[in-house]
Amino acid sequence: MLRSEVVMPDILIVEDNPVNQKLIAFLLARSGYTYDIADNGAAALERLSQAVYRLVLMDMMMPVMNGYDATRAIRGDSRFRGVPVIALTANAMKGEDEKCRAVGCDDYIAKPYSKDQILAAIQRLIGAPIPVDVRGAQA
Repeated sequence: MLRSEVVMPDILIVEDNPVNQKLIAFLLARSGYTYDIADNGAAALERLSQAVYRLVLMDMMMPVMNGYDATRAIRGDSRFRGVPVIALTANAMKGEDEKCRAVGCDDYIAKPYSKDQILAAIQRLIGAPIPVDVRGAQA
């Protein structure tokens, strides 16, 4: 396969719950974004070292490596510093937004979230999906 035929995913979904993975993946695909999935923070760091993503959707509470530690690692690696991270968390307690931003998240969405909340945050940070034919031309 030629390099120009390789389509890199727009968004890395980092989520340990298979149901949430499917729901987010469906939403992104229906909206024209491409995606990849990692089920914990350690897997996310591995994926980030292998591909270029425009954005990371990060669940903050996961086994192996949580989203807080993964985001700190992302921000500590110069290769990924420009990649926006949106925190997805079931913790809607006061102060959680600040805690997520303190580790380097660019935005915060509490679960349960709506498709409009997720899409608005994504579009605010990276804009609309890039059509596949344009991506191929850019590679």
